[in-house]
Amino acid sequence: MSSTQNEITINKQNVHKHFSAVASKYRKLRTLDTEPILHIKSQINGKSKINMADIGCGDGRYSLEFLRYFDDSFFIHCVDFNENMLESLEGYLEKQNITNFCTRQGDANRLPLDNDSMDCIVTFNAIHHFDVPKFLSESLRTLKDEGHLFIYTRLQNQNSKSIWGKYFPLFAEMETRLYELDELKQHIQEADMQIHSTKVFGYSRTSSLDRLAHQAQNNHYSTFALYNKEAFLESLRTFQQNIKDNFDDLEQIRWTDENILIEIRK
Repeated sequence: MSSTQNEITINKQNVHKHFSAVASKYRKLRTLDTEPILHIKSQINGKSKINMADIGCGDGRYSLEFLRYFDDSFFIHCVDFNENMLESLEGYLEKQNITNFCTRQGDANRLPLDNDSMDCIVTFNAIHHFDVPKFLSESLRTLKDEGHLFIYTRLQNQNSKSIWGKYFPLFAEMETRLYELDELKQHIQEADMQIHSTKVFGYSRTSSLDRLAHQAQNNHYSTFALYNKEAFLESLRTFQQNIKDNFDDLEQIRWTDENILIEIRK
């Protein structure tokens, strides 16, 4: 690995530190997309008493949406390695009188779940933090026969086309952890698993420049933690100028984001 790669790689300890720092405000910083949840529900419709695990659940934004879309027979295991995120999740769900969930601190590469125990495993915007072969092996171990695994993520090329990839200096270059679809397909094949379907979701986004700057300053993507302080501030200034140069209305900046949902069946 080159010195440049060493400089821009977040190790597990730094990732833990980043998510601990943003745990209390993460829900306000990030955008939640309900479309993939509805698609997942349609794919597993007909199953009763669904036992699901949300791996890399963070503060539980997506876990909560699943709980809202399913009935009381649904149960979700919220798994994350960061205890601060799980504390935020637990408090948030309990305030809404939700009880059909549990939190499990654990590593995606060694899931704290029993063999053949899950009807469905989901992971949202987290696969790039995992050791993918180990995660797939663990998912295969814990899924019931005919169980579903859904991976929702941004591909590298999708990241490059985002407003951050296009206008925030070095954002796409520094984010080396994301995959392309062919890479994920290869990992899935090597795990003796098969992709059942893929679906690309496109989202029309609107934001103000102030809001975008606020998100970057508060590390709403862990990519921003790859910058040293001086490089980040300089990149932020350039980003703001790039936005001013390319958009007329700084209160209504419009762009399109893309993500992909990969469905695997055991």
